[in-house]
Amino acid sequence: MSEKKKNSGSSGTPDSPMYDLIFLIVSLWLGGRQKIEVDDERLKQAQAPYIMLVNHGSFYDFYYVSKLAHPKRPSYLVNEYYCTRPILKHMAKGGGILSKKLFTRDMNTAVGLLRTVRRGYPVVIFPEGRLSPDGRSNPIVEKGGALYKKLNVDLVLTRIEGAYFAAPKWRKKSYRSRVRIRVERVISREELKNMSAAELDGTIDDFIRFDASEAPIDRYPQKDKALGLDTLLYRCTDCGALYRTEGVRNELICHACGSRHELDESYRFVGEPGTIAEYYDRIKETERRELENFRLDCAVRTKIYGANGGPVRWEEGECTLTPEAFAYRSPASSFEIPLDRLPALAFSCGEEFELYHADELCYFYPQEQPKQVARWALLVDLLHEEKNTSPDPKGEKTDA
Repeated sequence: MSEKKKNSGSSGTPDSPMYDLIFLIVSLWLGGRQKIEVDDERLKQAQAPYIMLVNHGSFYDFYYVSKLAHPKRPSYLVNEYYCTRPILKHMAKGGGILSKKLFTRDMNTAVGLLRTVRRGYPVVIFPEGRLSPDGRSNPIVEKGGALYKKLNVDLVLTRIEGAYFAAPKWRKKSYRSRVRIRVERVISREELKNMSAAELDGTIDDFIRFDASEAPIDRYPQKDKALGLDTLLYRCTDCGALYRTEGVRNELICHACGSRHELDESYRFVGEPGTIAEYYDRIKETERRELENFRLDCAVRTKIYGANGGPVRWEEGECTLTPEAFAYRSPASSFEIPLDRLPALAFSCGEEFELYHADELCYFYPQEQPKQVARWALLVDLLHEEKNTSPDPKGEKTDA
């Protein structure tokens, strides 16, 4: 068979030229800024196809995973946005990339996974479904244990370290640094048969749990580490002021009380609180005290991506968040989502928050104070956390 025919037959799979193009573009974009260290000895225990689960510290995690010695090129499960937009959708389809509507029930995802593994390709999944905001793993709000058992393939648990500080969610640029990717454990399909779905979910939860601040693998001498940090740490933990913090060089400064928190070369604050995650926790505790009766209203410009790659439209409206529901109103449309159907709210620091409704992807851009998007997302996280650790009728805590 000629090479031309072979490549043509690989279209729509990870063996296609389009797959090569995707990773070439990312490689050129990164420009070798990260020194990637790979430990994939345990991957030899896995039989392809397999499902690989990975923690999610940065946007480039999919690229780091590609450096492992996979016996066969893997597909990746990504936000549907990247599979439905012009240019991106052709690249994703041609490269055999799978899509998922974030934090929604999506049967097409299960069908795509099954079809891909039956064709012999591994699939990489980031079960948190979103980037870590503070260096710690997000809780897995969409459990996958039952599905992984039904797929009847090996499960490969893989960890990436160093990616968060190299390119955190709240900063626009990445730093030259080390990134380590290591295959931690392989759970064979035979082992999976003897595990309940709940037991498997617990094992995955334990593996995913990770804090980048506990053992940084590199030093960060850059002089602008705090730039953009205020779009995540939006409330001063010294005086409680909202949206008065600013990241200047290596310091987080509050313009209300004058407090300063400096980051050292390990990305730790000099003094208290010790880490970005600990600062974030203090904000969480402040918000938790008002969790039962808060109300947020926000005038927004809304970018709506039509279902299944449909046309994009813009409108102006208002979003409201209460402990009961998320609501949106505009002259053209309105809807409400009960909080028990909104397990998490994806967001881009200092820009927008987003969700799916009626198969359409809605991006909400605050017309005032864009830092507030981090607050909306945090409040949804807290409400989900309270719901899943709420007292049962016997007065005991439940852990759904």
